[in-house]
Amino acid sequence: MMRRTVVASFLLLTAPLSMLAQSAPTRADAEKDPVLRAMLAEMDRSRQQLQLQGFDKPYFMEYRIDDMAQYEAEAEYGALTTEHESHSRLVRVTVRVGDYKSDSSSVRGDGSLDIAAIENDPLAIRYALWTATDMAYKAALDAWAAKQAELKSVQTPPQSDDFSHQKAVIDLEPMAAIDLDRETWKHSIVDGSGLYSSDPAAKAFVDQIEVSRGSVEARVRTEYLVNTEGTIVRASSPQYHAEVAVEAQASDGMRLERSYPVAATTAAGLGSADAFHHGVLEALDGLHKLRDAPVVTDEYHGPVLFSGNAAARSFDEYFARAVAASRPQMGSTARTTGPFASSYNTRVLPDFMKIVDDPGLTEFNGKALLGAYKVDDEGVPAQSVTLIDSGKLVGYLMGREPIRDFPESNGHGRAPVAQPARSHIGVLHVEATGGLSQDDLVKKLISMGKDQGLEFVYLLQTKSSQTEPRTLYRIKVADGSKELVRGARLADVDLRSFRSDIVAAGSDAYVDNMFGDVPATIIAPPLLFDDVTVKHGEERNEKLPYYPPPSQ
Repeated sequence: MMRRTVVASFLLLTAPLSMLAQSAPTRADAEKDPVLRAMLAEMDRSRQQLQLQGFDKPYFMEYRIDDMAQYEAEAEYGALTTEHESHSRLVRVTVRVGDYKSDSSSVRGDGSLDIAAIENDPLAIRYALWTATDMAYKAALDAWAAKQAELKSVQTPPQSDDFSHQKAVIDLEPMAAIDLDRETWKHSIVDGSGLYSSDPAAKAFVDQIEVSRGSVEARVRTEYLVNTEGTIVRASSPQYHAEVAVEAQASDGMRLERSYPVAATTAAGLGSADAFHHGVLEALDGLHKLRDAPVVTDEYHGPVLFSGNAAARSFDEYFARAVAASRPQMGSTARTTGPFASSYNTRVLPDFMKIVDDPGLTEFNGKALLGAYKVDDEGVPAQSVTLIDSGKLVGYLMGREPIRDFPESNGHGRAPVAQPARSHIGVLHVEATGGLSQDDLVKKLISMGKDQGLEFVYLLQTKSSQTEPRTLYRIKVADGSKELVRGARLADVDLRSFRSDIVAAGSDAYVDNMFGDVPATIIAPPLLFDDVTVKHGEERNEKLPYYPPPSQ
């Protein structure tokens, strides 16, 4: 009995280790995929044979095939206008001559492209890789010669190596496919783009609508990557997006727009048809109210509360590129490029704020995150990176191009289809200690207005761009009443104001999933700024239509 208990305990202790060992994929597992098998075979051949007599042999090569499956449909004014489905494969080959310390890379964009067969024909795939490799090697030799000559003409030596050496990674994700009920979503965008004229709640302002357009898009990008370090990756990531956008003109000719967009990692994440219908109605109602809203005329200087949506968009506009490392030009003494080039270990936000980029965070408050990934587009496992701690910049997002003090990638090399990888955000999470509820933030906003002797203060609900509010409310200090306004522009909002003018943050974070060539997510709380300029936007208003739109 004792012996059985000991054996059983031993099996329980060792089973997880053996299961882990069995679950780790190998090259043999990768070769079961016909695309990876062709890539590996051609990579082996290139490593053995690719060297022009009298010239350097490549020290690093990378093959990447982007397989794109895409479905799109568009509707206008309650009728379907286009529907398109496509499948394509593009090859990108990178060849580096020299060594990790100094190589042929220069301006981003090294490598060559070719079109690959969408059928899993090994010879066709290898032929595309072969032609792209030949072009990339020739270009690398030319660049290497030019770079060596340029190095002789600069006084300041390079501040870092040209490329970081990484451990081999084998990661084979399951293949994803588009899983969209096309008929249901075609009906939803047709219905949504026609609500301005068909729904009783919207018919009151049917004559105001000049544009009503709906769209739905589903895409699955399957990325195959192999390199000479032994890395083999297959990553398959779906994205879904649906939207209805409506436009109108106010009586003074000012162009106005509203939209209802949704983005998700699954079709189910887009929500139900009823929810989409209701969201479009809210957009139409918002456009109607905006059309009748008063215009901002006087210049304002004072506190402005940015909602979570506006704060997230602002972090995308001001911080996302600033914290992404980029190798400076040859001969420069700068650590990186951009507004944070010399900000390392200095304060860039209030001391109660922290920013972490964590691509391993797949959901937040039950919402799936578009920016999550396991391995980046250079074959490096994603890492959680603390960028700003207690308001101080303590790190950068890194791909495989090192900068001074940051010699290694932290798994943030992201690439659009067939394009070179760049340092890029994944899931940027902005945190604040001592966050206030929305009600308390509004109370503090009004209190600050009273202290400054202001008649009203502003709440920025959504943004169209860095300087253009999309939904802006004016709040009377006397009684707290809220009024929608239009025609405003923001000024004096920059990185300095993020450092010095944020006096409070909210406790409820907003999740902004950004659909696109490089999907990303920003999670941010509302922010209360002490001093922002709100002024009238100098915009040329267009003439109204000479006659009404057609009626049913």
